[in-house]
Amino acid sequence: MTASTKYSYKANKELMHQASLDKSVIYWIFLSFIGLFLFGFLFQTALFYGYSVQYEQPLNSAVITAGIMLFLLSIHYFYRWKLENVADLLTLEVWSIPAFYFIASFQAASSHYAMFMVMLNIMYAVFFAIGSVVAKQQRGAQWMQYGIVFAGYTAVFYCFLNMFGNAYYKDAIMLGIEGLRLTSVFQYANAYAAYLLALLLSALWLLMRSRRWYIILLHGSMVVPLLLSFFLTLSRGGLVMLPIILLAILPFYTFIRQISFFSYLAIGSAGALLITEPIRKITTDLFKQVTGGNPMNPNTVSILDSQSLKGWLIMGSVSIITGLIILCSERYVIPRLEQKVLKLNKYRFANLFIPGAMIVFGLLALLLISENNGIVKLLPSDLQKRVLSINFQQHSVLERLTMYKDSLKIVKEYPVTGAGGGGWTTLYQQYQNNPYLVEQVHNFFLQYMVETGLLGFLALIALLISVYGLYARQFFKQGEERGHYQVFYLISVSILLHSILDFEMSYGYLAAVVFLCLGGLSASIKQTLAAGKAGLIQYVNKGVFRYIYPAAIAVLSIVVIIVSVRELQGNRYYNEALVKMDSPSNVSMEEVFESLDAAIRSSPEHPAYLVMKLQLLYQAYGQTKDARYEQEAKRVAALLDRKEPYNKPAMEIEYNQNATAGKLNEALMITERSLMKTVWGLNVNRGGPNWYARAIALNYELGSRALAGNQTEANVKYWNQALDWYRFVLSKQESLKSLPKGQMQGEPFEIKPDISLIIGQLNYSRHNYKEAVEALHMNVNDQRNPDVSKLIVRWYLASLQKLGQADMPVYEAFILKYPEEKAEIAKLAGGAL
Repeated sequence: MTASTKYSYKANKELMHQASLDKSVIYWIFLSFIGLFLFGFLFQTALFYGYSVQYEQPLNSAVITAGIMLFLLSIHYFYRWKLENVADLLTLEVWSIPAFYFIASFQAASSHYAMFMVMLNIMYAVFFAIGSVVAKQQRGAQWMQYGIVFAGYTAVFYCFLNMFGNAYYKDAIMLGIEGLRLTSVFQYANAYAAYLLALLLSALWLLMRSRRWYIILLHGSMVVPLLLSFFLTLSRGGLVMLPIILLAILPFYTFIRQISFFSYLAIGSAGALLITEPIRKITTDLFKQVTGGNPMNPNTVSILDSQSLKGWLIMGSVSIITGLIILCSERYVIPRLEQKVLKLNKYRFANLFIPGAMIVFGLLALLLISENNGIVKLLPSDLQKRVLSINFQQHSVLERLTMYKDSLKIVKEYPVTGAGGGGWTTLYQQYQNNPYLVEQVHNFFLQYMVETGLLGFLALIALLISVYGLYARQFFKQGEERGHYQVFYLISVSILLHSILDFEMSYGYLAAVVFLCLGGLSASIKQTLAAGKAGLIQYVNKGVFRYIYPAAIAVLSIVVIIVSVRELQGNRYYNEALVKMDSPSNVSMEEVFESLDAAIRSSPEHPAYLVMKLQLLYQAYGQTKDARYEQEAKRVAALLDRKEPYNKPAMEIEYNQNATAGKLNEALMITERSLMKTVWGLNVNRGGPNWYARAIALNYELGSRALAGNQTEANVKYWNQALDWYRFVLSKQESLKSLPKGQMQGEPFEIKPDISLIIGQLNYSRHNYKEAVEALHMNVNDQRNPDVSKLIVRWYLASLQKLGQADMPVYEAFILKYPEEKAEIAKLAGGAL
């Protein structure tokens, strides 16, 4: 058989396979599932997972759906799967990602979060596998790409409905100190900006590839809404990453198409900037009108409302005009221009001319921004401020760099297999440089490394390099037929590159779309496996070995469905318990426990369920003094300590229970345990007492009790510990002064008045009057708590008298306000404790 005959035979075999696949019922189910997912789950806050129970219900529903699809995929594989080409190998490789999450769960910082992330990554692997199957048929690849893009257009249109007051989605529009910001269904401006960039690049690609006028007009008309929405996100990260994303995609365009790309981008930008300020004003006014100061009770307006209609007409007319200009350019201008640069197009590296020039102009742009020149002043005012604030000393940049360094500290502690899903949110307070509260690393790859270690990180990088490398290699070898899968590349690269600066991949929807695109790209790779492995491949593809993989994923699908259904039931019972607790009618504690226990039976290690039960048990014990409640509470606390040792709400409940019961030694033990797990002593309640403050107060009180009981050794021990903690807090305060000038500290970290008073009284009792003055002087003018403030000033002035000194302005103002304090100060300064 000749080489050409062999090629013809393989091509015909591939066509026959695609034709049979096209008629498969499961194939159409896969396409339907993809469509339902793309258009349905996008509006569930894009399946964001912030490591909190409030986000889990839609995610569990999505995982159940993915489990069903995985079962159907196993049936498809029983009939069709063979290890023949690189695409098949990549589909096997993607399972290493959930596998490494599973391995990481054995030493995870949080059992529940670790297993939840295993389930989510199984879902992503399912999307990769289904994408690979469906996209092997070119029409399937086309439908998938259009599905992704049109789902995005739907989200953009829905955001405009919110902008013009015709719909209301919580936080889709935000008004803050930075001005109006769009977030759409993501409720986070930077995530929406990343999504918009991916859609914009896809729209430009699709219109330039199409020969049908109405397709060109459709995508061309979306350029202005996409750019307008992007500008109104005020995303600095999007502006910073846009040039980098362009450098990653432009080599895939011919020289003439690069010119087209920038021309259409310039036309769209001009149209969007022209209407940005009018649309911003209309949106701001309508948002205030719709919410009426109460976002919980919005009052939407008709599309025929004068302001709303004005907004639609402005946006619609400019969008259509821009679309028509792009259509005319694409049909009449670009073909003529292409003829003129035909010779230039023949140069081997012609497609690198513009990317190279971009690097030069990018450096000039940085200079222009830094010089606050007239070009920047052409931008709308709010966007102008955001652009001018882009610099490496800007607070968000410095704070991200700090988080990145802190994440590497965790990696150093969990280097090989990682800290499991939720590793960052569970552990970061133990490693943080300053007292910030951030549940995401703002870098997908570093967060992934924290959770799966170096092994998992290398597996992910190997998959990405394999897919993108092989796709690019094949793309540049192909002729006119290339580019059918390019939208997969544009979407996935845009989101992944933007996720270097943010947490887009924490949105289950975006992560699933990225893996769907990666699967689609893998399907485009027609490279067969090396001939040297032919014997091994034949061995795998024959007999019982061919069914091992389909059988394994069939079993896995059943496990996924069962686990996710149980988790979904747990969500339902938990929400039922919350409703009962908030019910205005008299619902007994036992009825609440009934729903909560059902939730715990469905998900025995869920921290939110266990914490809620712990709190209710102590509440019931406080009301009834029934020892059974206390015993059960201790059992639940022990389970939490074993499965969720870093759970801060659980430690807070245990502390409060012991402190209220007067068990100060037990409260101190919990405090010290907490301080081992949070370097800045941050509490779950913002503004509440810091754990360091609790340690100082408890040691002082225990020392005072020991002194009253003539236990001198115990008194010295506890008071010395109080002073040690105080000095440690002072040193931590001092370290914050070394933060870069532009970086925000985060949460307050200070010596509050009650601690000043404690340390002042302690030092006064030990005749360390100078140290007493120093401690008391910190808050001598603090008036947040008048009772504490009065005592601080009294002890401060008495300490000064002991040193033979005085602070006459403070003394005179204090005596004028509280005349009776003159005698108290004299008594304190002249007497002995």
